[in-house]
Amino acid sequence: MSSLTKMQSRMIHYFSICEDPRKHRIRHNLIDIILITILAVVCGEEGWESFHEWAKDKRDYLRQYLMLEHGIPSPDTIRRVIERLNPQQFLTAFTSWTQELGERVPGQICIDGKAMRGVGDKSNPFRLVSAWCEDNQMLLGMSKVGSKSNEIIGIYDILDTLLLKPGDLITIDAMGCQSKIVTKIAEQKADYLIAVKQNQLGLWEEISNYFDQAIMMPEQAECDGVSKTNSAHGRKECHHVWATSNLDWLPQLEKWCNLKSIVCVYRRWTEKKNKKEEKRYYITSLEANAELLHERIRRHWSVENEFHWHLDVAFNEDRSQISAEANENLRIARAMALQLLKAETTCKMGIKAKMRKCVRSEEYLHQVLLSGKFLMR
Repeated sequence: MSSLTKMQSRMIHYFSICEDPRKHRIRHNLIDIILITILAVVCGEEGWESFHEWAKDKRDYLRQYLMLEHGIPSPDTIRRVIERLNPQQFLTAFTSWTQELGERVPGQICIDGKAMRGVGDKSNPFRLVSAWCEDNQMLLGMSKVGSKSNEIIGIYDILDTLLLKPGDLITIDAMGCQSKIVTKIAEQKADYLIAVKQNQLGLWEEISNYFDQAIMMPEQAECDGVSKTNSAHGRKECHHVWATSNLDWLPQLEKWCNLKSIVCVYRRWTEKKNKKEEKRYYITSLEANAELLHERIRRHWSVENEFHWHLDVAFNEDRSQISAEANENLRIARAMALQLLKAETTCKMGIKAKMRKCVRSEEYLHQVLLSGKFLMR
C-alpha cells in the first residue's frame, strides 16, 4: 500500500465525520486542506499565508500522502475552509483519533477557560473553555464563549458533550461553582472538586466560619489535616489543608448534589520580600482526605502547565489575530499537533525543539506521523 493510500485511509477514517462547508467551486480535497493545516502547525507555522508557503515548499513531500489534484490550495481557500468547518465535528474527529493512541482511563478532567488576547476586544477578549484530561494528557472537549462571564455557559456546553466514566473527577475553579453544574456532573456518575466563590454568599460564609473555628480549636473539629512546604524558583510556599465530611450543620447541604466533603487550603508565601497569604475553599463529592484532595487541587493546574502553556509558548496562540471562528478550529489543530509531538518519544527534547526538528528533517516529521498513528507502519 502506498504512503498516499495509507495516509488517506487513516485520515478518511478519522475525518469522515467532517462535512465540507463548501457548496460550490470545490477544487481541493477537504482532507488535503485539513492535513496541510495540521502538519503546518506541527512545523510551527501560524497563519494562512505561512500555511500556503510551507505547503508549496513541501509539495514533493506532501504528494507522498495527499491527493493535491489541483496543486496547493491558496491562503484564502485554507482560511475559508478552516473558518467554516464545524468545530464540533472537527473535535469529534480529533477525539476519535486520540482513542487510537490509547483508551482513555478514568481520571481527573480539568475544565478551565483561556483568553485569546489577539482576538476581539482587548478589554474583553474572546475565550475558549477546555476540558483537559490530566491523567491522559489530552483535550476532551472545548467550547467558545464571548467573555469570562460566559464561561459558565461554556462549562454547561462541555459537560453536555463529554462522555464521562465512573471514576472521573471534574475539577473547576470558582467560576464553575453552580448547583446545576454539580448536578450535571453527578448525573453522569462522575465526581467533582470545585472551588467556592464568594458570590455564593451563604455557602462561602458557612464554610469560612466552620474552618475559622476548626483551625482555632482543632481538638474539637472532625477534620483531616496535612501541611506541605514547597520551594521553587527562589520562592517558598507553605500549604495547610483541612477537609471534613461532617456536614450535618451545613444549611445548603441539600442544594449540592452528592456533596460529601468541604476543603480549606491556607497558603502562605513570600513574593519580592513581601509576605502573602490566602485561603481557598472547595466542595467535593469525594470523602475527606486532606492529602489526596490537596494533590487533586494542585493537579488541576496541569491544564495551565501542560496545555495552555504549550499553546502559548510553542504555538504562539495568545498572539494569534486570526478570527474567532477560525481560532476555534485552529485550537483543535494545535491540540492535535501537540499530541503528535508528545507521542514521538525517541527524541528527548521540548515541544518547540521538536517542531524545529520537523522543519529541518522530513525523516523526523515522518517519524512523528508514525508515532501519532497518522500513518500505518
